Amino acid sequence: FQEMDNANISWKIYLSGKNTYYFYFSYSTTHRANVVPLADYFTDVQNGTLPQVAYIETGVEQSDLLSSSAVDEHPNNNVQTGAQFSERLINALMQSPSWKDSAFILTYDEGGGFYDHVPPMAVVNPDGIKPILKPNDFVADFTKSGFRVPLIVVSPFAKKNFVSHTPMDFTAALRLVETRFGLPALTMRDASMPDMTEFFDFSTPNGPWATPPTPPAQPKNMPCTFGVPAG
Repeated sequence: FQEMDNANISWKIYLSGKNTYYFYFSYSTTHRANVVPLADYFTDVQNGTLPQVAYIETGVEQSDLLSSSAVDEHPNNNVQTGAQFSERLINALMQSPSWKDSAFILTYDEGGGFYDHVPPMAVVNPDGIKPILKPNDFVADFTKSGFRVPLIVVSPFAKKNFVSHTPMDFTAALRLVETRFGLPALTMRDASMPDMTEFFDFSTPNGPWATPPTPPAQPKNMPCTFGVPAG
């Protein structure tokens, strides 16, 4: 955020929960006006007043309890509610004047379980500093990723029917922002990542999805069980 301010790049954090990780950083003390309610996102997409970089932080609502309104998709909550929340965000963008020059990146912060047939990939240590470990801590040095998580890129310039097979981690999204706006890398990790431009097709002025698709509606009344094996 500081690098974007230095380069006069506008940004906002749209917050739907009660807290934001941004407030853990001292830089936020003088820039809290950039954190706004999620309702402002829907206003901005319709008015064409989105900032150059937007971050939607959903927050965690009662993730340890069964909640019909939680959108975080943690265990015990109905994942259909979270999927419908994402649907609302994306459809609002696609049906607005902001669609023509935007890219929406949807990703998750955790895998759906403890198994993945593809092993974690090797990554670059962000700053060369070794972790401070206690005697019984797992020995690691920030050079291995976690399990894979879903990522979807939604944009009028997104390639049709494209599935990326390029290994990358969350900092690839930072690399995309850095590439788009000519910002320096924050660490050696994001500097080492692909810039995600492979997801886009800029061969035509308005992109392959100038007319946005009409995805099926996300229901919320389908069976959603906890702890019951399938089949």
